[in-house]
Amino acid sequence: MSEAKVFPMNTFVSVLRGRSADQEQLDMMAFILGLEDIDVDFAPVAQSLTKAAIYEAEPGLTKYAEGDITKLGNQVKIAPVEDNSAIEAVFEMLNGMKAENEQLKAENSDLSSAKETAETEAKTLKAKVKTFEDFSAAGEKKIVASSTKVDEHIKKLNELMAEVERVKKEGVVVAGAAEGAAAGGEAGGGDSPDTGGEPEADFGFGSNPFADSDW
Repeated sequence: MSEAKVFPMNTFVSVLRGRSADQEQLDMMAFILGLEDIDVDFAPVAQSLTKAAIYEAEPGLTKYAEGDITKLGNQVKIAPVEDNSAIEAVFEMLNGMKAENEQLKAENSDLSSAKETAETEAKTLKAKVKTFEDFSAAGEKKIVASSTKVDEHIKKLNELMAEVERVKKEGVVVAGAAEGAAAGGEAGGGDSPDTGGEPEADFGFGSNPFADSDW
């Protein structure tokens, strides 16, 4: 059996009354329960087990009123429990649950961080998609406008080609007419219009004044 240890009476009373645990209480409870240390999160459990151990070792303490325990003195000498295997099992389970809980909290934090990152990326992608859609819509409008202009140019080009073909055809007809006219002129030149033939010998004078040998 381990040797008993002296503790301040106020620490002893605080444990029995279940007050908020400070480091002195944790140290005393760890000694009584045979543990190396006690996590402050498990102080309420440790207080319950410590009170049970104290009342089991000193049943007479249960009869003291709340204000009477301090009359026992300023210090108290307490021995640890003889067999703490069950107590160790309880705190091992509690420590394991806390470690698992901390791990779950860390994972949850990672998941929350990943969620925030995903949401941020989603917002960024959404903004990029919106920008792309706006750009695409603007590009489509330009394409439609360009296509309309191309259609207009093609239409004008077709009209111009039609005009060229018409002019070419009309130009051929006019040229033929001119050639016909020229051919008619040549034919008329071979047979000049009849003007009455040679003038008569006495045309305008009645006789030829130069025919007389005495001239």
